[in-house]
Amino acid sequence: MEAKGFFNRLVLLALMLCSTVMHAQINVVHIDNNTFPQTNEGIFYSLPRTVVNVTVKIDRIENYQGPYADYAQRYLGLKNVVQSNTIEYRIADINISTSFEPDPDQYYFVEFGDKVTKGEKTGMLSLTDAGIILGTLPVIDTTSQVIKLINAEEPPLEYEKDAFGELFRNYADVSVFEKIDTVRRKVNIDTMTLERSYLKKTMVDKSPEQKAKEAADFLTKIRDNRFNLITGFQEVNYNKETLEFMDAQLKNLEKEYLKLFTGVKIHKMMTFSYKYIPTQNQINTEIPILKFNKSKGVQDLDAAGGGKIITIRVQRVGNTNSVSAYLQKAGKASKSSGFYYRIPEYARVTVKVGDNTQEEQQCLINQLGLITNLPASKWRVLFHRETGGIKTLGIE
Repeated sequence: MEAKGFFNRLVLLALMLCSTVMHAQINVVHIDNNTFPQTNEGIFYSLPRTVVNVTVKIDRIENYQGPYADYAQRYLGLKNVVQSNTIEYRIADINISTSFEPDPDQYYFVEFGDKVTKGEKTGMLSLTDAGIILGTLPVIDTTSQVIKLINAEEPPLEYEKDAFGELFRNYADVSVFEKIDTVRRKVNIDTMTLERSYLKKTMVDKSPEQKAKEAADFLTKIRDNRFNLITGFQEVNYNKETLEFMDAQLKNLEKEYLKLFTGVKIHKMMTFSYKYIPTQNQINTEIPILKFNKSKGVQDLDAAGGGKIITIRVQRVGNTNSVSAYLQKAGKASKSSGFYYRIPEYARVTVKVGDNTQEEQQCLINQLGLITNLPASKWRVLFHRETGGIKTLGIE
């Protein structure tokens, strides 16, 4: 009986110890300018806020007039050719994405209670390098912690293979021709007058129209040669590789001479990224982020001249409305608080160019949702890195 009573006392003591560990309380305090510290025994953490990143890709188009553009319709029947050297811009793509960063308005201090041991204090929380809470240890999270914001990126420009420096390389073909004139001279010898003829050779520049005519004739010759090659006019049994090589060479030569009439367009892709942090007081408001001009490209909002304003608008979907109403009715139950966490809100993010919607996407926006807290107890919690919402929850 004594042994049984001793065993029962041990079980009761163990239950008391477990109860003590399970209810070893902590208190979490929201930090702001008016918060008065009660103790320095604790640790700070923050909740994340959402950053909306708008990436605008601009296509810069450089138009170069061909030297024979004025004769394109006369000799080749081409109408839509580059008529002058110009630069124009167009919006190639607009993309919306989100990232996260510490919310400066949502920092918290975890006060350790007297019942929390020194070992528990050293291994209680797991944070990112920016101080965003990940959860109570142990936490395994291999997600990248790097957030990049590109203000204006202009990647290496990709030209056509035969661009700049060789835009119209066939224009350097022979531009002069030999002119032969017959010159007659009268020679007086005593009482006789003789007339002698000489051939005078001179080099004369060809007129633009002459050059255009020759280039058009050469184009016709290239096309005839391609036709003869494909149809087997030469009656030579070329193998496949040889035939393809000769056809490719003739096609490239045709393209080069055709540029003399049509001109050249060079496309350069430019990327601009903008960071926007939604706030409660800007909901359903169109916020201007940049100005776009077809002849000048991306400009600052206060730049002179015309152009279209690109705006961003964030609209709450309302998925947390019922939770908000419940929390308002529930009120504050206790002076002590456990870990604070977010319940993020879905929002519709719209980017417009002028009056036209260019891109629209539904995203989770942390700061438009709710913040509430767990009861003051020792929890085993894992948080979503991007939102600060609870991923898993248990109590020790």
